[in-house]
Amino acid sequence: MVEDIDSMDEFEVKEASNRIPMGWLILFWGLIIWGIYYFISYTPSISGWSQEKAYEESIKK
Repeated sequence: MVEDIDSMDEFEVKEASNRIPMGWLILFWGLIIWGIYYFISYTPSISGWSQEKAYEESIKK
């Protein structure tokens, strides 16, 4: 029984030492940056953009 616990500790240490693939990190940070951009660009109180204004501008053209 004690041997199982020892091998489990070694297994957990070995598994915890794995690193996240670079593509996942790029995706993670890219989505955070995109989310900040999207929030700033399409929040009416920050950017002044609204769907109603966009529609009125498209009708005028």
